[in-house]
Amino acid sequence: MDVSILSALKGRLPGQRFKAKGFFEDSMAREVDNGGVVAKTCVVLREIARAGIGGARITDIVQNSGFARPTVHRILAALKAENFVRQADNRRYQLAPLMHELGLSAPSAVGDLGALYPAIQSLSDDCGDTAYLARRNGDNAYYLLRGEGAYPIRTYVVQPHQALHLVSCHSGRALLAAMPEEEARAIIDRAWSDDRSLFNAATRETLLEEIDYIREHGFGWARDVTFDGVAGLTMAVPNPHGQPYLAVTISCISQRLTFERAVQILPRLRQAVKQIRAIIDQGTVRADEVQAPRLHGRNP
Repeated sequence: MDVSILSALKGRLPGQRFKAKGFFEDSMAREVDNGGVVAKTCVVLREIARAGIGGARITDIVQNSGFARPTVHRILAALKAENFVRQADNRRYQLAPLMHELGLSAPSAVGDLGALYPAIQSLSDDCGDTAYLARRNGDNAYYLLRGEGAYPIRTYVVQPHQALHLVSCHSGRALLAAMPEEEARAIIDRAWSDDRSLFNAATRETLLEEIDYIREHGFGWARDVTFDGVAGLTMAVPNPHGQPYLAVTISCISQRLTFERAVQILPRLRQAVKQIRAIIDQGTVRADEVQAPRLHGRNP
């Protein structure tokens, strides 16, 4: 049965006739006054996307959206009928492949990855360590690019095109800090409730302290909290059009990234972040106009 979103939300059966003018001028006006059909549907889609590939429970969607359960149920039924969402065997709701197909028609949020790779590799060349570019995807950080430095001991704990929960990685910490506090706490609380092993050596409280530090100072530094023996220096890429969705991280063995060295290479990380923003903005600042700060020695 093909049920449209509007007919499902308004309780109409498929094929039921109505006057378009009266429907849109009266019924839709009332819906807009009450929050809006489209607006409510978008909130539900965002909640499903935020849950990632694991899917969202209807209970969580109701709680996080603030909508009544019958309203959420009608929206989900309509989205399923239109093939925008699907229900997995565990009864959780996921975005359906059609959403991916629609997304392919939209402009890329990061532009040409090939154009961004030199900025990441140059950061690795100058620091001597592994550098990553990651993008937020719901409750996860999806790793797009990895640069390789010359230091012989490398930390290949994350592969390109791998996704880690935001609470499980350094890039995730920068992205959490860039969110509204309420949204970040909701993600952390869900992870703490669902699977505390995602936090590795951290706890809910220590992670919140890290995020507070990043908000205050603009960067994050930690050792032995995401992976044993691994340290990271991370920053979110500012987004003048909304909430940041990218993060750049330098990663190496813990002994190599003391706080003193982190402060030393921080200007180079800031320059890489600025360069990536400039490339994405396509001309706001030309990438070749952004000069890299000089480090005290190459590949320290």
